[in-house]
Amino acid sequence: MKASELRKSILQVAVQGKLVPQDKNDEPASELLKRIQAEKDEHIKAGKLKRGRPLPPITGDEIPYDLPEGWVWCRLNNFCDVRDGTHDTPKYVSDGFPLITSKNLSDGQISFENVKLISNEDFEAISQRSKVDIGDILFAMIGSIGNPAVVESSKPFAIKNVALFKPYRQDSFITKYFFYFLELEQEQMKRISSGGVQSFVSLNFLRNYLIPVPPLAEQQRIASKVDELMALCDELEAAENEQDALEKHLAEDLPESILQSAVQGKLVPQDKNDEPASELLKRIQAEKTALIKAGKLKKEKPLPPITEDEIPYNLPDGWVWCRLGEVNNFIMGQSPAGNSVSTDNQGLEFHQGKSFYGEKYLQKSNQFTSSPSKIAPPNSILLAVRAPVGDVNIAKREICIGRGLCAVRPLGTININFMFYWLQAQKQNFVLKATGTTFAAITGEVVKNQLLPLPPLAEQQRITAKVDELMTLCNELKQVGDLPIDYSNVVPFPDAVKTAAERVAMAARGNVNNLSAQAKQAIEDLFAEDE
Repeated sequence: MKASELRKSILQVAVQGKLVPQDKNDEPASELLKRIQAEKDEHIKAGKLKRGRPLPPITGDEIPYDLPEGWVWCRLNNFCDVRDGTHDTPKYVSDGFPLITSKNLSDGQISFENVKLISNEDFEAISQRSKVDIGDILFAMIGSIGNPAVVESSKPFAIKNVALFKPYRQDSFITKYFFYFLELEQEQMKRISSGGVQSFVSLNFLRNYLIPVPPLAEQQRIASKVDELMALCDELEAAENEQDALEKHLAEDLPESILQSAVQGKLVPQDKNDEPASELLKRIQAEKTALIKAGKLKKEKPLPPITEDEIPYNLPDGWVWCRLGEVNNFIMGQSPAGNSVSTDNQGLEFHQGKSFYGEKYLQKSNQFTSSPSKIAPPNSILLAVRAPVGDVNIAKREICIGRGLCAVRPLGTININFMFYWLQAQKQNFVLKATGTTFAAITGEVVKNQLLPLPPLAEQQRITAKVDELMTLCNELKQVGDLPIDYSNVVPFPDAVKTAAERVAMAARGNVNNLSAQAKQAIEDLFAEDE
């Protein structure tokens, strides 16, 4: 159970009389209501209150659950004075009194930031109807219904579209108990609220709303216990947020860690019986020479030898360092004439750097060209050489590539998936080598000169099989992390689980390492069952 759900459960059992024990010596709530009614009658007699229409008696059909002995059901306007602020929009001024609306109520607080100001005349007119005092509770009636807040400052202000709950006498109720009741009930009020474009609750609706009233002494015990438990819920929520951040970090960074381990020879074990990569490299070089001789490849200037200073880390036995240009052929993109590009599905599919979607296989483009300039054959690895630099895909079909792309074509028997994963791991290296002011880009020379750790062919196959497997698990992990938690089958609080370990683990979502001993004990006490 997450902290947010735990808070609701705490409030639910609190207002049902199940959070703290009853005391038979407490004065029953019925006597408290008699005193409240007497005080209300005095206010009416003195002209401080208007005598409104009597509220209807509470029927059995309205009562949602049975209350403990000493408690009583009551309508809100018989429990406290329920008023509302102005519904009109006063003229705003540059220097005056704050006008608090529903937008200024959030997280139990009243915010005076970006508040509108009204004149002294408008303030006095609104205050005659709804004067706000310390200890009153405000409640948004429109839009974001609810968000109760206790008035704790003597700073004068007026209210608009906000309900004002004011005690008839000082000992009418424990403010925190009433606040927690409203915090719980706001969701129910939202569900049954009126309105089309913008939902609202009326003053009559609030005045008739039912509240379970405990004895005054028990209200105090409930408020104190809820205060204590809410502080521990805050601690639990902080632990949840830390775990959420860890899960997000894991889902985002794990694929990169897998790729780095793979290209450093740390992901799968080496096999001394594998043919060393040096032999593979010799065959590729011989094949490349034959293709140049046959006119199928263009002879290029030799790549520079690899120096010791360039080598970033030691390779396992059987691996060898080489340059990317030694084992691949490259096709640098060239955009076709603009008038040959259309979206009519005629001609060859055309891609630019912006065609990348972060997936292994290139998605279909909505652009086509009747006059392709540079064509990437099927099973080409596409590397973005202009913003976004370093993104890679595999094109399973023949396409035309623009200036933002480079097609990488492994020579010999090099595993195309290994080359794809290695290029994917090089994104940050390519980004660091990019230049340009209008947009970042890397040249073909940068790509060709990039160092490549070449494993034996058999190990390339083992690496790609393991990376495929782990990337599938990473995707599943991310999907699970994105799914909302379904509480529909959770057994209602507080009988959710049986053992003490299960209770604490459930409350902390399986991670209680960051909870204090007090928090753990409080959660255990809260979920304790009668033996």
